[in-house]
Amino acid sequence: MGKPSNLDVPRGSGYRDDAEALSLHTTPDDYDYDDVPDTQGLLPPSYNESQGESSGASASDSVAVNRHTLPQTGRKDHNRDVTIKNGHPEVCENVIVMDPQYDHDPVYLEKGIRDFAQMAPSPLIYIMGTHQETTRHLNSDKREKKTVTDFRIVIPIQQYLRRNMERGDTSQMKLTTVQNGEKTYRGTVFKTRAPGVKQDIEVGTPPPTLTEWCHRFCASSKMLRIFRLERPVTGLDTGYLRNRIEGLIRATNYRGYISVTFPVEEKNIDIYNSSRINELRVTTWVRWVFFLTFLWIFSWPALYFGTKRYSVVRAEWPFSTTDATGRKQYTTISEEQWFGKWEVAIRRLVLGQYEGEASPEVLAGVCARAEDPQMPGTLNTGMQGLDQAANLLTQGFRFARSVQTGESLGRSLQGGWGYDT
Repeated sequence: MGKPSNLDVPRGSGYRDDAEALSLHTTPDDYDYDDVPDTQGLLPPSYNESQGESSGASASDSVAVNRHTLPQTGRKDHNRDVTIKNGHPEVCENVIVMDPQYDHDPVYLEKGIRDFAQMAPSPLIYIMGTHQETTRHLNSDKREKKTVTDFRIVIPIQQYLRRNMERGDTSQMKLTTVQNGEKTYRGTVFKTRAPGVKQDIEVGTPPPTLTEWCHRFCASSKMLRIFRLERPVTGLDTGYLRNRIEGLIRATNYRGYISVTFPVEEKNIDIYNSSRINELRVTTWVRWVFFLTFLWIFSWPALYFGTKRYSVVRAEWPFSTTDATGRKQYTTISEEQWFGKWEVAIRRLVLGQYEGEASPEVLAGVCARAEDPQMPGTLNTGMQGLDQAANLLTQGFRFARSVQTGESLGRSLQGGWGYDT
């Protein structure tokens, strides 16, 4: 995506000097079913993460020892794919699973859920810098604005959810079911509390266990059912990281718009019961036909109100937990330690106008460089007098452009890079 820079990074991800406009799509926030077509498709690379057994979570001895594996998912290649809506990146949050045995075998269903729970989600730190560029059409006073991407850095942090960053470790994962007082989908169309429970006042009856929820799902006679396993990342202080990263970027004299978000790929596992309608609703070309012909206007309400949903199980993957004294216990390192470790790499990636995924190997390679890249828009030939003259001339061009376009003179004179034009 653009011209390579002088930083040492793997092929397939790169730095760029040319600006590029963004497409517009978003990441869902609440319970989102994939009934309306999207532009991402359903079947990129398969999920090959190793699986272990959660302590205290063994299924019945009658279940076969084979592992339940996820199908192919919509996880993005962040070196090439970018979809932005309302300033937020869109990632694949939901994985759809369909197996006829899940429909009627509660023991098999519980075993599958426990196996899926041991597969960690993929949290990301998504850093973007953009600015607006105004162009004037020839022989016309008409102006056009477009959004230009200055840098886009996607940092995966899944490894920090495991003790000692060991890939197969699941000791910190906590599998729970919802309490009676929580409003959620309990085999219903709308969110409800348990029968007999008002607000957060609990009755004496204990909440159903995972085993009981699996029996309820399999015993249901409803034609359309979805059982969701949520896999949230907990205990991550996103506010702290956002403030530190934004401050670091501003210190490079960047004048554009900064976005630091924390999307989670494969956060939810949706188990659909096997039926012809459910098979069609998750088929890409069928969804596109309904979308392009506007049949979704009629089909979506029917599917929404005809589907019974279960969102009653969570596999929490903590970045940190809080003990009885109120002190934080980190799974691996703290937010402050993480930022201190990669601060130099992030600054250099920003200055290099990097676009793509920055794996730990990429970050370590960037940290090993001898010095920071030159600030974009400045010249560094090694000849001080020539550099000063060229940069002064550039400043003059900015001033002249400000006078011509009516842009704020203060912005043009303060220098920096990534400002609106």
